Amino acid sequence: MRYRPDQKESTRAKILSAAGRGFRRRGFGGVGVDELAKEAGVTSGAFYGHFGSKGEAFGAAALSGIVELRQAIEGFKIEHGGAWLDRFVDFYLSTKRTCELGESCGLQTLTPEVARSSGELKAAYEMELLRVVDATATGLPGKTPVARRKLAWGVLAILSGGVTLARAVNDPKVSAQIAVALKATIDGLFSAASAAGRARAQRG
Repeated sequence: MRYRPDQKESTRAKILSAAGRGFRRRGFGGVGVDELAKEAGVTSGAFYGHFGSKGEAFGAAALSGIVELRQAIEGFKIEHGGAWLDRFVDFYLSTKRTCELGESCGLQTLTPEVARSSGELKAAYEMELLRVVDATATGLPGKTPVARRKLAWGVLAILSGGVTLARAVNDPKVSAQIAVALKATIDGLFSAASAAGRARAQRG
């Protein structure tokens, strides 16, 4: 039986999405190909028809997760304009902190697995992560691109690392307290950067 090119791509996308959920939920070592294929609603043979190994599928899922993050940031910018960062931070600290783990942000759940992976995957991940940083930095306060990227790194690290901590505690109240602290820290960074920019403008 012949498959249309668009059907093949659709099946691959379905498998990739299912793999991403499986790896987020169980970790690379906690899930096998059979389970990932079942999640996607395909056979293991179909899985291997698109990905040569579980490792290859993980690499694709990790990169896809970072692309999804960049696209989300760009979407918030289009929808909310100058208020995008505040809205995005609120979304990340609420929805992406409390959603089912399989739907969590790849920056939270897949990055630790990438840290244990091959240099080839790390290099590809780095390229996509730098695109996320650039997307975040655009429009942030800061006199130079370097200053804006520095702030972007800080915001992303606080969000991903902080939400990882918030997910690791059992008490929802403690998790919420962590989220409040993260929001205050990001607001402080943003306010300090904005104040520094105004001071430089007045001196100039």
